[in-house]
Amino acid sequence: MPTPRSVAPDYKPPQSVSTTPAQTTYAYQAPHAGTWDFYLTTGAWFFDDTKMNARNVLVYDGPGYHDRVNGKLHIDMDDSWFFGFGAGFNVTEQFSVHARFDFANPDYDAVLTADDGRTYDVWGDADVFTGDISARYDFLKGKFRPFIQGSIGFMYIDTGIRNGRYWHDGYYWDYWDAPTVDHTYFTAGVTAGANIYFSKHVFGQLSYTCNWASTSGNGMMNHRVNVSVGWNY
Repeated sequence: MPTPRSVAPDYKPPQSVSTTPAQTTYAYQAPHAGTWDFYLTTGAWFFDDTKMNARNVLVYDGPGYHDRVNGKLHIDMDDSWFFGFGAGFNVTEQFSVHARFDFANPDYDAVLTADDGRTYDVWGDADVFTGDISARYDFLKGKFRPFIQGSIGFMYIDTGIRNGRYWHDGYYWDYWDAPTVDHTYFTAGVTAGANIYFSKHVFGQLSYTCNWASTSGNGMMNHRVNVSVGWNY
């Protein structure tokens, strides 16, 4: 009886074919060394009391009288929501450098103590800007990346004293503009948190920052809970 090979010498019997799909292993590494991070940040900002030097502040001193006084402004700022943005460069797989800017507009109550001992109540809302540069170290290399970060920078506080103008009713009716008490301070801080990568490029971050500002007369501690979303490129 003829066989398939005798009829067709080049014949090869069919091989069994597996129907199981091939498995692909992907080693997730993000961010990659030499890439950039860009992110938007929001969260809660908690302020401690602080003191600021106040110069030439226009204060009401009876009907038709106003004085410009020098003294100390003791400010109690309310906790506030804030917004910010930043960028970072991944030098290695686990070490990166960053720059970040944040803004808040907290309400405050304050007491102005003049050099002669007189006191005045002051209230309003302040503009607070911060900018810092920082170095970060990631403890892990995968999708979940806890980190610690140290920073230095500045904090700018504009009190916008009384948020307006003073009514003068002396010999003539007129408005006097109040000078703005504002200062810029050196800051240093530490942040602990974690990034989680939803895809190769998109990540979220939850972190806590403790920041110290060298305000006049004493240092001010402030704290932030940060929530960020970003893009690694």
